[in-house]
This record gives sequence, C-alpha cells and structure tokens, in this order.
Amino acid sequence: MNTAPVPAADLATARTIIAAAEERDGASPVSDQAMLAVAQGQRELALFGDEAVAVGIVGDGEVDLVVHPEHRGRGIGSAALAELVARGSGSGGSGSLRAWSHGDNPAADAILAKAGFAPVRSLFRMALDPALLPSDGRDPLSLTPPAGFALRNCRSGDTTAAEDWVRVNAAAFADHPEQGRMTVTDFDLITQEDWFDPADLFILAGPEGVAAGSTWIKTTPDESELYAIGIHPDHAGHGLGRYLLDVTLARMAQHRPERVTLYVDGDNTRAVKMYEAAGFTIDSRSQQWERPAMSVASARMDA
Repeated sequence: MNTAPVPAADLATARTIIAAAEERDGASPVSDQAMLAVAQGQRELALFGDEAVAVGIVGDGEVDLVVHPEHRGRGIGSAALAELVARGSGSGGSGSLRAWSHGDNPAADAILAKAGFAPVRSLFRMALDPALLPSDGRDPLSLTPPAGFALRNCRSGDTTAAEDWVRVNAAAFADHPEQGRMTVTDFDLITQEDWFDPADLFILAGPEGVAAGSTWIKTTPDESELYAIGIHPDHAGHGLGRYLLDVTLARMAQHRPERVTLYVDGDNTRAVKMYEAAGFTIDSRSQQWERPAMSVASARMDA
C-alpha cells in the first residue's frame, strides 16, 4: 500500500495525541514500526474529529488507533475503529484483522469485543528496579563474551552495523509479525530519532566475524528500554542471550534511568524466565485481539 506523503502538520498532530496517551497510560499506544511505515508512505495516517482528537494508521496489513485521553468515552474510538476496519478491508488483502488492547483497558476490550474481535496473543511489559542495575561502573565492552565471540559498538554512519543488525534481527524474529520485518531503511530512520545513540547499540560477532547477535537500548530522559535483543538461531545455546543482557544492563546503568523496561511476548517462556532471573517483573499485560475478515490486518489500538 503506497500513500501520499503525510503533511508535516498532520504528523505533528498525531505525535501530540500519541504523546498525550503515552503520558496518561504509561506506554506508547502506537508501535515504532507503524510510525516508520507512515514516514515511508507505506501506511495511511487518519485524524478523527473536527479538532483531531484521535489518530489511526492503516495499511501494510496493520491498523493502529489511539484516542486523546481527554476525549475518551464519547464513542470516538468505536466510530474510528469502524472506519479503519472498512479502510483495511478495502486494501485488497485476505485474512484476519487484529488489534491491541494495552494494559488493563476495559474500555478498549469492550469496543473490540463489540466489533467481533477475540483475544489471541499477549504481550508483557517487564520492569526492573533501577537499584538492581550494576553499581560497579563497569564498561559494557569490558564484559568478556563467550569464547570465539567479539562485541563492538555501532558507530554513526556504520553501514555494516545496519546490515548486520537487520540480518540478525530478521533471523531471530523470523516468526514475529512486526519485529522480523525490519529493513535497512527502517534502521536508518530509527537512527534519525532524537533518542538514538550509537553507543546504545551493540553487535556481537561470531567466530568467523559474522554477526551472531545484537542488543539495542532506547533511552529517553527518564527511561531506558531494552529495544531489541536477538540471537541468530545458528548460535543459540551458547549463552549469548544472558551475556547480551548483562551488556544491556551495564549500559543502562551508565544512563542512571528512573525506569527500566522491556517488552516480550507472553508465550516466549524462555525469554521471560531469563528476564525474571535478572530481576525483571511483569509490569503490565497487553492483549492482541483478532477478528475474522476479508483483509489481512494487524492492529494496535488504545481507545
């Protein structure tokens, strides 16, 4: 799905609504992947209300919806969802329509259930008490990797890092409906975000110098989030996940964040146990809902 470029004013309005929802709810209601797709003209951005009080994103098999916190409970979410479903169904795809209900959100659950959706997938947000971060001031690059592996930072303009990260990420998340589809173009766009710091991205090379894993941290003024950690399946079982998590926590400690978070699929038992062993606890649960339809759509919604 190719759309016309989004006017800068509309994109700014959408970001304002999304930011207001994130401040109220404690988590962003729209994925980074959805915003990247909008920026590349792969999905359509829709504003709802005379004064733009809700924003929707549709296209490329996905739909996102968020209503400004001050305008919820007035039927705006239901009406906007109906329109987005119609737009998604008209895109020529086949399959099912999906939507996220973030955290404990009875209102969004009710809207989705009324529209014929049923829960099919869970996503955990896990949090770590910042006091549990390493306190010895260790340099992440000083941590000794498993034998035969070498760790390096990304550098600004490092095209090799971009290609390495995308290759490992695609293999590690081959079955993931969003994360596994990231491209070099997506990577380049992310590195243009205000929060990006090349020192927060680490690439782990294997015995032959080929990228085997990576970890990426997203840090804002008061929060460090484990943005993505992945191990190429060819190198599973070597303890690389725990090693990269140690690298992540050491780097997070350097930021001195007020909050430490990550997101993980609820059915990824192995990863959840690894994070719990490091001191993380489940902070909130989100659900993905599915509605049989004639179009392929994955949606993220917060009404």
